[in-house]
Amino acid sequence: MLKQFHHTLLDHKKTVVWILLGLCLFTVVNIPRLLSLDAHWSGDEMLWINRSAEFAAAVDQGKFSETVIAHHPGLMTMWIAGLRVFFIKLPLDISVRAQWFINLILARQFIGIFVWAGIGIACLLVYRLFGKWKALVSFACLAFSPLFLAQTRRVHTDALATVFILLTVLLLLLYCINRQRVGYLLFSGITFGLAVLSKSYALILLAWVPLCLFLFRPPSEKNGGHFSKYITEILCFLNCTLLTVLAVWPVFWTPFFGILALCLLGLTFVLHNTIKNEHCPFALIAIACAGLVLVGVRATQTVWLVLDKVSWAITTPHEIEHFFLGKVANDPGWLFYPFVLTIKSTPLMLPLACLGCFLLWKYRKNSVETTQQLKLVLALISVFILFTVCLSLTSKKFSRYLLPVFPILEIVAAIGFVEFIRWCFERFRIETTAIKRALVGFACLCFFLIQVLPVLMLHPYYGTYYNLCWKVTDITKIITVGDASGLDIAANYLNQKSNARRMQVQVSPLSSTLVRFYFHGHAYRADRRISQTPDYEIVYIRDSQVGRVPQTGTLNGELEHVITLNGIDHVWIYRIPNKKNAKG
Repeated sequence: MLKQFHHTLLDHKKTVVWILLGLCLFTVVNIPRLLSLDAHWSGDEMLWINRSAEFAAAVDQGKFSETVIAHHPGLMTMWIAGLRVFFIKLPLDISVRAQWFINLILARQFIGIFVWAGIGIACLLVYRLFGKWKALVSFACLAFSPLFLAQTRRVHTDALATVFILLTVLLLLLYCINRQRVGYLLFSGITFGLAVLSKSYALILLAWVPLCLFLFRPPSEKNGGHFSKYITEILCFLNCTLLTVLAVWPVFWTPFFGILALCLLGLTFVLHNTIKNEHCPFALIAIACAGLVLVGVRATQTVWLVLDKVSWAITTPHEIEHFFLGKVANDPGWLFYPFVLTIKSTPLMLPLACLGCFLLWKYRKNSVETTQQLKLVLALISVFILFTVCLSLTSKKFSRYLLPVFPILEIVAAIGFVEFIRWCFERFRIETTAIKRALVGFACLCFFLIQVLPVLMLHPYYGTYYNLCWKVTDITKIITVGDASGLDIAANYLNQKSNARRMQVQVSPLSSTLVRFYFHGHAYRADRRISQTPDYEIVYIRDSQVGRVPQTGTLNGELEHVITLNGIDHVWIYRIPNKKNAKG
């Protein structure tokens, strides 16, 4: 009796320790995501702040038909960023500039908190799939993945879409290894609906979901006699996706779509109850397919304007040029995303991911658990390949479009890290607990110094990160650099001048709006000349790379100051000599 009580007490203490550890980790994750949120506006953030306010106003006034605003469709961004309108009222006596920054900070805060929660849920799912140690390392990898971290601090669509895509994949894999837990399948369909509402490229997963369900089917169903159950699973997934779209997008908040949604919900409930049976009646499948098609077609007609713009976005290169491999082009070609993957990833991500796949394959026959984990990792790798190939086929390309593959690979890298330590224990026959702890501690220290610390040192300009393996290379000769980082520093540098409010500054075209948010004087685009000679000229690296403005500027100014981030010159400030400038 006493012994049993002692074991219970130890288990309780372990639970408390893990809860406290989890809270500490979540606090650490919040630090880089929720501090210095007023630093450097990025492209399109003002656009999404305005869209979220327009969306929130339409919802508040009951004008649901006016919530069809953007073609991404960007609905989750508008919902989450728009929460500031419902919960926080700005005072009327503050300046327009102060309103800009308050709206920026609040929108970034809501998105950051939502992403933070999504990472936590994703790690709980990884724990169920791969165990606690791989979940813990996955947490570190996801929390400090540089491109992911940079995008979670933006008012845009990619970070939210990435979180929902990741949750969709993990939930579906959990269902695939435990077909009795149908809730995983339903929740996977719901998160997929949220992913599609966030960004249209989430539709790429439609090619992966049926294949994943088919390849992970239980041995008892591989004789081909349970095809009806397979179709039922797909229908349940798609029904949940469509129901989520109807529930979250206010344009569908009408009596007509309400009736359709109730019918679809009833069919989903019936299908859910038949999944556990060996056979689903053909008549029920036919009715469910007809209902799904009917509601889907009617919903598509309602938001056709958005879908039409999606088609345009896929086939039309962006109007802003890219600099890639020494050339300037609107479409950088199919090599662009492989380069982005190597440049924007951490030094350990790809090697550890490859090592994890190799070690799981090598020991696949040792246990059923290893075999299952190998299949799960291969499923994750297939998501990475599918997204990379599909996005490479489109004409419009940006580094952030590839963001959904980074968390996937970070999880595989975490698996590789843990498997490598286990391999070291077995290879060198380490059995002493003290030596094991020392080896784990050394490995974690190396992981922190190589994987985490270089990212944190860039706060808050995480978008300037590039793989340390490229350190010996002039990265500016390979790919477009900069995500508006450094422009706020340049503006604040000029604000220190005694006559800053009376100064005129010419700014290279792609950065003039972003400088204007911070500069106290008057800033204008270099391609929109004014009659007066400016006091200073600011040249941003991206304008220089794509040839819009030479790096030396257009006014023969004297170089006064350079903004350098992560070892790369991002902004050049030139003083115009024929003006009597106050140096401050």
